Amino acid sequence: MLNVSCGGKLYQDIEKELLQKNHDGFQRVVHMDYGNYDGHRHLINVMANTPLHDWFNDSFVDDKMEIMVNSYHHQGVKILAERFVPMAFSPDGLIEGFYDPNNYNPEDGKFIMGLQFHPERMRNHDSDEFDYPGCSKAYQEFVTAVIAYEKKLSSSMLVPKSPKLNEELEQKRKLILRSFSMARDIYKSDSHMVANRNPELEAGADFLQANTALSLQQENRLKQVGATIRNGASYSHKMKLNQMREKAARNMMSNMSVEQLTDLVSFYGLMHQICSETIDRKMHELVVEES
Repeated sequence: MLNVSCGGKLYQDIEKELLQKNHDGFQRVVHMDYGNYDGHRHLINVMANTPLHDWFNDSFVDDKMEIMVNSYHHQGVKILAERFVPMAFSPDGLIEGFYDPNNYNPEDGKFIMGLQFHPERMRNHDSDEFDYPGCSKAYQEFVTAVIAYEKKLSSSMLVPKSPKLNEELEQKRKLILRSFSMARDIYKSDSHMVANRNPELEAGADFLQANTALSLQQENRLKQVGATIRNGASYSHKMKLNQMREKAARNMMSNMSVEQLTDLVSFYGLMHQICSETIDRKMHELVVEES
């Protein structure tokens, strides 16, 4: 499936198609033995400078890059997709393993390869001992890649830490918090005190005006505690525009495939990370300039 999805082709029945194609110089190989299902093995030749070579390098004998592998398949690679590189061949010329060299780095969360045998099932009869020490490395490397990819994905989705503010911005932040706190206390007490004369409320009012699209109820209540709201029509227009954009985005995404949506999430996760790093850098430059 991996090879076909990337543009390659398969033999649908190795016993028939490969025997017809093969000529002198190739050996016939049994790729499925129902009478000895788990015990059956056949030879493969491993290619140098591949992950498979690294896994089984200590098991090669007399400088022959060969191992015996199990086999349970009647289909096989006929034409290998261009992105892949062969890692092993059986004596009849069939590709027994391949990988994408541009997407294989377990430590970085990359692991794209295909095997025509099962290293995890290559064990001695009635024993958990592997045929070769390298058998366990296949899924160990896969697990390493999964963990690394999960960490990368998680870090890209994390909310960035709040940038450290300089003294002036920190003072403004405290004024805004105090303003909100006072407005909250007045609201809870349902007081009709002359709040609009209190200058400490203006910081919160200015902040809300610059950053928030407010509902009519919120505007009325804030006016009662002295917060002046200007350009209300502009806020309402922005809110409606955002709602229209959200609706259009949802409609578009409902027609996208799972693969397209996954790529979209990865892209915006990357954009989120880049934006966070840029914000941190700019805040740092601002702090340096102020100092």
